[in-house]
Amino acid sequence: MPSACRLSQTLGVMKQITAALLIFFGLPAMACSSLKQPTNEELFANASSVFRARVTEAKLVVITYSSASSKIVEVVEARYEVKEIFKGTPPASGVVRDLPYGPGNCSLGLLPGVEYVFYPGEQDMVLLPSGSFAFINPDGNEVKPRLEELRKLSGAIRK
Repeated sequence: MPSACRLSQTLGVMKQITAALLIFFGLPAMACSSLKQPTNEELFANASSVFRARVTEAKLVVITYSSASSKIVEVVEARYEVKEIFKGTPPASGVVRDLPYGPGNCSLGLLPGVEYVFYPGEQDMVLLPSGSFAFINPDGNEVKPRLEELRKLSGAIRK
């Protein structure tokens, strides 16, 4: 009987550890989302530039991020070819930046060969909360309506 008791205790401890790990690794994913997600219209209105592009090259670089404190951070820097401009002008540098992909850090995941709609922010960062998104098929069921909506929003500001 002592081995059954030990097994029960071990399973109990394993359940607690599993629950703690789920909470620990689940929290960063929640950190990227806020309680109120801006609408596509709000994201577009607040952006200085919105464009569709295909990433042609990506590399890890170190930059000084001038946000709150001048921190030195690693970022993924990607070159791209512009496919369509919805608003403003793409960055003059010809690159956009993202955090290295990781759970809960809001990175978009810049990959060569993949198409994106970019909403570049400070230092040309294109994190998920900016509204930026990736896609493979521009005629896909989820992507096509989003691109059409951006074209409508673009047409509205040109009038």
